[in-house]
Amino acid sequence: MTVVPLVTAALATAPPVAPERVSHVYEQHLAATPDRVLPLLTPLGERAWASGWEPDLRWEPQGGGAGTLFVTRHHTGHPDTVWLLDTWEPGAGHVHYLHVTPGSDVTEIDIRLRPEGKDRTVATVRYTWTALGEPGVALVRSKTPESYRRFMQEWERELNHYLTTGKKLPEGS
Repeated sequence: MTVVPLVTAALATAPPVAPERVSHVYEQHLAATPDRVLPLLTPLGERAWASGWEPDLRWEPQGGGAGTLFVTRHHTGHPDTVWLLDTWEPGAGHVHYLHVTPGSDVTEIDIRLRPEGKDRTVATVRYTWTALGEPGVALVRSKTPESYRRFMQEWERELNHYLTTGKKLPEGS
């Protein structure tokens, strides 16, 4: 599976801007083994625990995994975001997503799981945002180390709540 057509289409619609890019890494400590965490990092698995997560699946290979293509909608007037699950390596605990919001940004999400003790996991989560247009420049500039840390801590809290209770955190908790 190649991401070239996806990125080419995004770049064709993007006005030229000075390139801006930012990347941050965070280590989450999760209350389950990697084999229990990994299925929750798929587009449909994330729906079980992530607040507001509603992917619109467009294509998925038989059995899921790499090549899964889906869309998320924005209620803010921004174009839909097109997502590609381009790496799915369960044995290595590795997941990689690429998503494009036309005229705004390309975002890469790289997740690597490793066991921590008997029943825990460390998830190393790297986000990299690259601006494609003015909205993307504003987005990239908003991705400070502090905002990323807060985002990752909330994700960690939601995921751990689900892993320990089997339920999504109530809205507004």
